[in-house]
Parts: sequence; structure tokens; C-alpha cells
Amino acid sequence: MAEVVLAMLLGALVLGLVSSVGGRLQRQLTRDANRLADDQQLATAAEVLPIDLRGLSPSSGDIAAGEARDSSLQVRATIANALACGGAPSTLLIAPYLGSSGSSSALSVQDGDTAWLLTDGDTSESWHPVRVRAVRRTSGSCAVLGDADAAKVFDISHLWAMDLRDSVIAAAGAVVRVTRPTRSSFYRAGDGRWYLGLRSWNSAAVLFNTIQPVSGPYAAATGAGGARFQYYDSVGNRVPSGAADTRSIARVEAVLLSERSSRDSSRDSLLVVIALRNRR
Repeated sequence: MAEVVLAMLLGALVLGLVSSVGGRLQRQLTRDANRLADDQQLATAAEVLPIDLRGLSPSSGDIAAGEARDSSLQVRATIANALACGGAPSTLLIAPYLGSSGSSSALSVQDGDTAWLLTDGDTSESWHPVRVRAVRRTSGSCAVLGDADAAKVFDISHLWAMDLRDSVIAAAGAVVRVTRPTRSSFYRAGDGRWYLGLRSWNSAAVLFNTIQPVSGPYAAATGAGGARFQYYDSVGNRVPSGAADTRSIARVEAVLLSERSSRDSSRDSLLVVIALRNRR
């Protein structure tokens, strides 16, 4: 009987040790899995934000006045790039650049977008805006893309006719970019957690579309301690949130803080620094 009791005690001790080690291992694996998921979300934001923001021209109004805030940023995002092949006063024939959004299948331009034509002035180049009514696929050729290497860069298998609300005749070979207002925001979703989301402008409804999550969840965007945007001019001075004049912004920073459960107070963080290329 004594041997049986001793064996039971030793077995209970071993099982307790195994259970304790297994519990600690399980908790560590859970923490590692959560940290890996957080790192993936941080990496997603670090990849997406520069794509949308790096090519902005604040001096030209690409950042909406008063809309560079700590929790949101409204910009005039470029959704397509093209080369003008000609056209009539209210129609622009374009060959999209293969690297632009949607150029290889269906050009993602809609009524209400703005096409910007690069024009040469007496002393400098400038972008001339024209309002877009619609875009449709058309046939024809683009004489300015006669060179084989140039043809590889532009999508000349399908040319597009852009119907304009404004009357303008673009010079063949002029560079064209199409923009649409978009707004990046840190927002609280229905599950009570905070995400980085994106909204695009809907000209038909005259409002922004429903926000779509890009990455997250993040620490609550409730001020200096949470996920947020920060803005600086060319000499490093801070541009305050909601400033009426956004033309001086030369750098956008996104402070990303991952969400952690109450049992783990540590949080991964990432600072995404985006130097804007077209400051003048």
C-alpha cells in the first residue's frame, strides 16, 4: 500500500510539472503568434502607406486644406497615369502606363475624377486640371509611341477615350495623371477595436464610400499615446494637426502601435516615415 501511495504521489508531482511546463509553453506560443500577427499588420501598413502618399504634391493641393489630422489624412490620390495620344476638345485619347492602377484590364476611372495634363509654360511646367465625365475603351493607334521600348511601357493594346466635362485639347505626348480624393483614417470598428482604413470619394453620392480596413488592430487612436499621423515641413518643424495650410508639409509620419491583450502589456511599434517627392 505504501508503495502504491508513493507511486501516486510521484505521478501527481510529474503530472503537475508537465502541466506547468506545458501551460507556460502554450502561453509563450500564444504570445509569439500574437506578436507575429502584429508584425504582419505593421508590415502591411508600412508597405501600403508610402505607395499612396510618397508621390503627393502638397504645394499643388494634393493634401486637402485642414484635413491633415492626427487621426486622418485626406489626399488627392493618383489612380492612373497615361500619355495623351490626341483627341477632340471634349475627348482625350490616352495610352495608360502599365504600372498605373487598373491599366492592363479596365481603367479604374469614373465620373467625377480629375485628369491633370502636364503643360509647358514660358518658364516652367504646370499641371492643368480637367474634369472627367466617363472613360471607355476605343481602338486606334498612338503615334507618339512608335518606339518599341516606349510601347512596352504603355498599354497600347487597348487605348482609352476619356470624355471630359471641360473643353481642352491636349498636345500629343503630354503626360496625364488621374486623381481621386481618398481618406486614410484610424477608426474604431464595430468590434470595438482600432484599425487603419481607407475611404475613396463617390462622386455620384457626393460623399466618401464606406471605410475599408487596411491593417490592424492598433492601440486606440486617442491622442499622443495611440496610433496617429504626424506632419513636418522641409526643415523639420512640426505642422499641427488640422492646419489650414498644408502646402508646407514635406514629411508624413505614421506612428503604429500594435494592440496587446491585458495580460501582455508589451506592444510592438513601428514608425513609418514618408518623404514626399513633389514638394514644389
